[in-house]
Amino acid sequence: MNANAAISSYTEIQNQTRSDENAGFHVVSTALNKLEKSLDLLQTSTNSLERQKAFQASLLTLYFLQKSLDFESQGDLAINLFRLYEFCRIKVIENGVNGSIDNHEIKKCHFFIKEILLSWELAKDK
Repeated sequence: MNANAAISSYTEIQNQTRSDENAGFHVVSTALNKLEKSLDLLQTSTNSLERQKAFQASLLTLYFLQKSLDFESQGDLAINLFRLYEFCRIKVIENGVNGSIDNHEIKKCHFFIKEILLSWELAKDK
């Protein structure tokens, strides 16, 4: 393999890696956005069907976010995020669809997720 072919192969692999990292970032970003919107609907909507969908989406998204954590490379950050996601999952289950309207615990979860989302977006810019 000559030098130009090697450089070309390396550049292609490097671009694919960046693409994979960007895709991973966008997947988590999308999940955090979905969770933020679902928690907001869960606590504010008066439409029963809309709140039921928000309940389901919240639980599914929290599960996805927990499963996407890398405990080996993220260490304490992953552990703390897992705990926060678990706290929110428990509060969503405890309050269910009917007990979540204007619920203080759901509001806390919503606030925490908004803060994580903001930090996530700021981290991408660095």
